[in-house]
Amino acid sequence: MALTVRQTQILALLKIRGKAAITELAETFEVSDETIRRDLKGPTADGIVEKFHGGVRLSIPRTEPPFDRRLREEVEAKTRIAVRAAGFIREGATVLLDNSSTACFLARELVHREPMTILTISLEIAQIFLAANSRHRLILPAGELRAEDRTITGAGTIEFLSQFTPSYFVTSVVAGAARGCLDFDLFEAEFKRAMIPLADQTILLMDATKFGKSGLIHVCDWSAIDVLVSDGVPPEIAAEFEHGHLLLADGRHDEEG
Repeated sequence: MALTVRQTQILALLKIRGKAAITELAETFEVSDETIRRDLKGPTADGIVEKFHGGVRLSIPRTEPPFDRRLREEVEAKTRIAVRAAGFIREGATVLLDNSSTACFLARELVHREPMTILTISLEIAQIFLAANSRHRLILPAGELRAEDRTITGAGTIEFLSQFTPSYFVTSVVAGAARGCLDFDLFEAEFKRAMIPLADQTILLMDATKFGKSGLIHVCDWSAIDVLVSDGVPPEIAAEFEHGHLLLADGRHDEEG
């Protein structure tokens, strides 16, 4: 359904706050509680929001957004994160990149660097290096191509990559919580768990919107991550990250445990 101006503004507010009371929304938009409830009928029927007693919140996603859409989301934050991460990676390194959208942004930064060895399960990332005519050595595993996000998958994929010992494994997850890193996809969770012990350092790229989100599968604890690069880290997560590097993409300050 087409959204009205006020419905769009309500959803924008919920994206920032996560949830809000009906009375709070009515006061914000200077309308009655009943008007807000009418505004919420359509988004509720479409599954965009869900009501609770006295309020409303954005619906919790059960799967990740389509990959092409993820490439268009949080572009500014992902670009800053990619630039910050690229500055951390040393020249001539062997870098294993996962299939995340943020890793694609990092690939766009690395194409300009001195030659490296790049391993990846992402055909999108491979195409970024090929289109730039980069001098990097590019290695892809065999496996089954998952068309929706151009990812090479399968047990053989993990087995092939397990013979390498990269300088860095660069990855992302759909959610970060106090109990660790969370994902939705079984293959990707298994792939990340297998790659983390092989790399000299594991770098996690995560924009601020992912903290506090829900995930289906526990990938790893924060202790498994050596470097966290983000544009904003909640204090409770920063407290869990005393063992490694915490790089802030806004340049305010960095922390090292």
